[in-house]
Amino acid sequence: MRSSTVSRRDLILAGGLGLLAVSVPRGFVLGEPKGNRVVVVGGGYGGVTTAKYVKKLSPEAEVVLIEKNPLFVSCPLSNHYLAGLIDYGTLCFPYNTLVVKYGVKFINDEVIDIDLSKREVVTGSGKIKYDYLVLSLGIEYDYEENPAFKEVYWSYPPAFRPGSEHLYLRRMLESFEGDKFVITVPKMPFRCPPAPYERAAMLLSYARKEGLKIHLYFIDENAYPPVMTKGFLKAYEDFYKNEATYLTETKVLEIDPKKKVVKTNRGNVKFDMANFIPPMRAPKLLEKIGLIQKGRKWVIVDPMTYETSVKNVFVIGDSCETYLPKSGYAAHSEGKVVAKIISSRIKGKEWEGEIIQHGICYAMVNLKQAIMMEVEYKYDLKTKKVKKVVYEDNVWKVSTAKRYYEWARGLWRDMFT
Repeated sequence: MRSSTVSRRDLILAGGLGLLAVSVPRGFVLGEPKGNRVVVVGGGYGGVTTAKYVKKLSPEAEVVLIEKNPLFVSCPLSNHYLAGLIDYGTLCFPYNTLVVKYGVKFINDEVIDIDLSKREVVTGSGKIKYDYLVLSLGIEYDYEENPAFKEVYWSYPPAFRPGSEHLYLRRMLESFEGDKFVITVPKMPFRCPPAPYERAAMLLSYARKEGLKIHLYFIDENAYPPVMTKGFLKAYEDFYKNEATYLTETKVLEIDPKKKVVKTNRGNVKFDMANFIPPMRAPKLLEKIGLIQKGRKWVIVDPMTYETSVKNVFVIGDSCETYLPKSGYAAHSEGKVVAKIISSRIKGKEWEGEIIQHGICYAMVNLKQAIMMEVEYKYDLKTKKVKKVVYEDNVWKVSTAKRYYEWARGLWRDMFT
């Protein structure tokens, strides 16, 4: 769909070879914790924020961040990369600042097990004892709920996890020559509720700009967009109605990649190109260690403190059930809350102030205009009362799109400077 191609630099960044963080060597040996070791698993929005802010609030704390990827890649704004508005490198950040400036110990490895009774994290290279554990593991695609998506993963990447999926999908979009395009949306909850609707709008807008004649079949298992509903539906009516067919409450039953047919409960849809977004769940590691109850897909936590049923073990971000939507900004907000709680406990007391959880979502409705929503929960730890405030701006504005970019840049500055 685009004249330029994925650059060699983008491929290097996706492989994490361009900007490696200073990390603890493989085969590391960390001694016994001294009451202030905080191990954070997952280097996304939630994990990075928690690690940085624990060190800022309690410099005496020993903070260990474990992440299997050597480079942070942002999912927020990744649709802008797919539509050719930004370079891939814009989304990438090394973990060096956390190590050099704040004293976080970074371990570039994969966690394969956690023993909650021994308070021990097991990686491919060693074991790490902890006093406090924060798990910010994101999502996995749930092929057990709908096996139809598993067979087409390698051919049509969902691009809802950071990294190579976006690069591959972008390359496919650039070489796309058909006219029938399918995007599927699973039933809520899933990562970043506005993302599929924004992606559809941006791709249609880009195709129109390039003079490409495509028709989008948007197969949504939900009855309507779960957030910024009015803004998205008005954009569909005003901008894309003649170029898109919006199928609501439509479940994917089967996908035939050879015949290029999607079978649904409302009939069959043919496609030349597709972005199949499967159902999602918390990673199975959390089920393996006993934090996900039988029959559930997400970890139950205290919805305002994110502590699990195991004391001093917290789950934040997309993996848990909470008030906030599953998004990078929400994980960032949750990381700050948990950092305050852990820092207070390290100092021998409980956090007694007001807890504020904040969520902001922006979404483009074309290549120049955006809509947004904001939600805030204020929680008084003494009275146990929660106050919720929601604001939506469903009027498309160029100024909102500009704020969208500054919002992202502000997030990245807060995390990595």
